Amino acid sequence: MKNTSFPLSELDYTTYNYTDEDEKSTYSSIYNIVKILNIILYSIIFILGTTGNGLVIWIAGFKMQKTVSVLWFLNLAIADFVFDIIFPLLITELIMDGHWPFGNTMCKVVFTILFLNMSVSTSFLMIISVDRCIAIMCPVWSKNHKSPKLATTISAIIWTTCFMLSSPYFAFFEMVHYGDNETSIPYCIDTYADDDEDKQIMRIQIMIIVRLISMFLVPFSIIVICYSLIVFRLRRSRSLSKSNRPLKVIVTIVLCFFCFWFPFHVWPLLEIMNVELDFIVDFIMSHLVYTIGFFNSCVNPMVYVFVGRDFKKSFFKSIPFLLENTLKEKDVSETEPRFEQTMMETEMEGYD
Repeated sequence: MKNTSFPLSELDYTTYNYTDEDEKSTYSSIYNIVKILNIILYSIIFILGTTGNGLVIWIAGFKMQKTVSVLWFLNLAIADFVFDIIFPLLITELIMDGHWPFGNTMCKVVFTILFLNMSVSTSFLMIISVDRCIAIMCPVWSKNHKSPKLATTISAIIWTTCFMLSSPYFAFFEMVHYGDNETSIPYCIDTYADDDEDKQIMRIQIMIIVRLISMFLVPFSIIVICYSLIVFRLRRSRSLSKSNRPLKVIVTIVLCFFCFWFPFHVWPLLEIMNVELDFIVDFIMSHLVYTIGFFNSCVNPMVYVFVGRDFKKSFFKSIPFLLENTLKEKDVSETEPRFEQTMMETEMEGYD
């Protein structure tokens, strides 16, 4: 079974056997195209992600009162920002054809942080949806029980749990040298159990299944349930007939989560099921699904700002002002006279 955790080490197409020179030339061309596209896309993720999430951290962390909603978005932005600042190392690895020049410790740390922050990011997206659902379904209870202290405690629990789920990557990722002693080339790969193929396969399957459940099935199910309850409440109160803005926000959030993370988690399942795929298709898709998932880290700030608003009006506002206005949490008591419509607008501001 080949590497199913991270595809960068597979960029060295020369390690495969070819039937003739034409086949090798074809693979070489595809390899170069995938390499260049990945470098471009990773650079875009790095620039957009660090800029957008850095702006959210600056405003939510230093310019605003620490309300519950602000703390959710601050933690989400921190997770995405830490994820994004690692991309220069991954870009360097791409440029060097999958070779890893940063040492064994960085190999372990970098890929552990990658999976840790992906897990944290999806967890906070789930928590934000639960918070919105509770605020709309049970506004009085939410007002009386929600507090920054509770949000801080929940945030600490999320980070700790995600760290525990991601810690095996620190043990399994190793810098391995291939080739002769004088010309050996270092790669950062997931070793699992090289000395025992059965144990290796079992560990790979466990990691992929745990990742699928904890980072996709559970969060996505909860997100869908929460927003379905919100839509049901609004339909019953006929708020959606007055404005379709809340529904657009909800659909965008759910679709973004599904489109970014479904391919990322489903593709490895095909590999552990030993589904036979053409090498070219396998090579391209292995990189594509990861790149799509990575883009989620730089899209979140854009969703906060632009979803559910008139883009032309938003465009002429300063981004710091718009983000600060987006993250503000209004008092539930201000919305009670027109609960069904204005409560949704207030609670969904975190995604606008």
